[in-house]
Amino acid sequence: MMTDRQRIYFRLLVLPFVVALLMPYIFRDWFFSHYLGFVYYFFVSFLMSFGLIPLFYKLGIIMDITDMPGGRHHHRYPTPRTGGIVIYITFVSALNIYTNPPFEFQGLFWAITIIAGFGLLDDIMGLPASIKLIGQIIATAVLIYHGIALSFIPDQAFWHIFSIILTFLWIISITNAVNFLDGLDGLASGLAIVISFFCAIISWSIGNQFVFIVSLIFMGTVSGFFLYNFRIGNRALIFLGDTGSTIIGFTLASLAIYGDWGIHKSVDLIIPILLLAVPITDLLLTNIRRIVTGKVHSVRELLEYAGNDHLHHRLKALGLRPKSVVMTLCMFTVVMGLLSLLLKRGDYFESFIALTIGIIIFYSVVSFMIFQERRNHNS
Repeated sequence: MMTDRQRIYFRLLVLPFVVALLMPYIFRDWFFSHYLGFVYYFFVSFLMSFGLIPLFYKLGIIMDITDMPGGRHHHRYPTPRTGGIVIYITFVSALNIYTNPPFEFQGLFWAITIIAGFGLLDDIMGLPASIKLIGQIIATAVLIYHGIALSFIPDQAFWHIFSIILTFLWIISITNAVNFLDGLDGLASGLAIVISFFCAIISWSIGNQFVFIVSLIFMGTVSGFFLYNFRIGNRALIFLGDTGSTIIGFTLASLAIYGDWGIHKSVDLIIPILLLAVPITDLLLTNIRRIVTGKVHSVRELLEYAGNDHLHHRLKALGLRPKSVVMTLCMFTVVMGLLSLLLKRGDYFESFIALTIGIIIFYSVVSFMIFQERRNHNS
């Protein structure tokens, strides 16, 4: 609980939001005249997000949009799950300071709005998994209509249909994979910061300005939340909620498949897989093992099953502290990001080598975790 002095300081944290509102009118020309436009986009979104969190923390308490202690939750006090609302408001607001956006911008805006709407309903009143899936399908359809789809497939009629099907599978799978990973303070948001950072670097190096700016804005947005969620020596002050985790997953999945990532089509496939290797590995590992062990018997059960068998749960079971688990998985993502940087000018051969290295790394880690689990169980 907060002391009176802490409450005063906490309320003063709203001031960065005021600064963020003034930046487009006062500081924009200065940043761009000094070739610091990328800093401008990051700090507008960061300050807005950082300053809005105290307001929506209080709103979550007042409206009782909270996660209560007990059950699968390990926090001691009721904790608002309104951080996702801040992610949405900040991200779409900051996107609008980008001048002359391409047509795809509208698709990203409306798709994220749909995702946020379904997520907010789930946070407030709870929604069946099937209803949330319908929302994700609608949002993905909007995205595809506006031209954001997998681009490594040949541009022919049959392959275009195949590309649309794969895009639906990709975005919905990644959205839910990130949502499932939102089980430790700072994990989903920490991964989002790392992935969007590498998206920004790679897109800048190949001249994809739209993805570069959107990645910076998204990184700033999530960073402002992250400081309240990942606190050294303390529990999270606020949670993402389903709104935030699905927005993060949906946005990362969308950025990963938009545009070209290198000089060869194969790179457009491999780089998204490398950058999102942690959620992809978690999704495959948990679902395959649940099916093999008979824990789920239908698609509906697979969507609704909530267990403690995700990557972060397995790392905790090996003795790592929650903060160490978050940093470990983020460092794995950094390694995959660095591998992606080396790949941007590659071809089929380099893509195959990079993917093989990534598979070997994660196969080794997952095999070690499963071996240790069996060893501990037998002992």
